[in-house]
Amino acid sequence: MVRIRKAPQPDLVDLHVHSSASDGSLSPRDLVRHAREVGLKAIALTDHDTVAGVAEALAAGRDAGLEVIGGVEISAEMEGGACHILGYFADPEDRRLGRVLDEIRLGRDRRNRRILQRLRELGCPLARDELAARVEDGVLTRAHFAAAMIVKGYVKSWDEAFERYLGRGKPAYVSRPHLLPAEAIRVIHGAGGLAVLAHPRQLNLTSAGTEKYIEGLAAAGLDGVETVSPDHTANLARRYRAAARRLGLVETGGSDWHGYPAGPVGAKGRHARVHLGVGRGSMAVHYVLVEAMKARLAARRK
Repeated sequence: MVRIRKAPQPDLVDLHVHSSASDGSLSPRDLVRHAREVGLKAIALTDHDTVAGVAEALAAGRDAGLEVIGGVEISAEMEGGACHILGYFADPEDRRLGRVLDEIRLGRDRRNRRILQRLRELGCPLARDELAARVEDGVLTRAHFAAAMIVKGYVKSWDEAFERYLGRGKPAYVSRPHLLPAEAIRVIHGAGGLAVLAHPRQLNLTSAGTEKYIEGLAAAGLDGVETVSPDHTANLARRYRAAARRLGLVETGGSDWHGYPAGPVGAKGRHARVHLGVGRGSMAVHYVLVEAMKARLAARRK
């Protein structure tokens, strides 16, 4: 029985969540149902490099009386860190966006085949069918590899899988082509959406370096920064808020929720103990941020 953390205030939202269309544990419909149970006012579905779950989530939101924002999380090129650009309100039927996401998924597929080969050489063979069964029509990620390795008994936890095999610089790690961040922003804008930098802590830069990086993205058209995240300390959140305000960017926030009880496909890593809408218990993202996002988008469309 999963214990649900109820939203302590009626205007709370979660603008960074994942479904089984990528590496989350719930279908888009069940995710919406869970958000309704939690008591959220709105959620944004931001699956990795796919909008495949958006239509189902939007329909489920209409049925449940919950506001659902269609979105996507695009993995962009970043040396030594992770630059993820969130796209909000983008048209999921936009042809250019669809082509770009198709190309990204093809890159993932090539990378996944090489990971399988490396794991086999390391004495941890996995069948591609075993992995495919875990994602249905979704995007296969390293989280799925980790889950399969746990089932096979090669590792005991998601953390171990990444620390020994799948993490950056480890023997089964394979890089893949990414869009440049500026191109990801252009693609999102072309589809009518807002482009927001996700969890800036994962850029893996110094505080000064992070601020300079955000400045560069703002010059390329970035609309906002995810200032609220379970990944951020209170001090970092203050820095990101100050940078956003100085540069005239909107603020967003979300849990980067992948599912329950313990993160993506049974993970024990940094997604563990993160709850939808409240993160690790103290996260609070208010609907006023959604209103600010809509206002910025409306102003740009004028």
